Amino acid sequence: MIGKYESMIILAPNLSNEDIEKENKKILDLISELGGEFIKTDTWGKKQLAYEIMKFREGFYLINYFNLDTQKINEIDRHYRLNEKIIRHNVIKLDAEE
Repeated sequence: MIGKYESMIILAPNLSNEDIEKENKKILDLISELGGEFIKTDTWGKKQLAYEIMKFREGFYLINYFNLDTQKINEIDRHYRLNEKIIRHNVIKLDAEE
């Protein structure tokens, strides 16, 4: 079953803009490899964190919207957990009308 998802990632603030683009491209390529359909990326930029994460007080926020088979979401989550440049992440299933 295909679902619509929103995924927010917070990248380490010490990455260059080029590195941030590369990291997001890796995620979008993974979504494509898994048979998903990328919709759009919202870039929020560098923001102050509410609390320190991995000794960082700031993070670079990206939000990706995509369609993907619900059984393949665990592979996206696994990629996020293994990537040391991602300091926090989440994946939320959106309602059909959103």
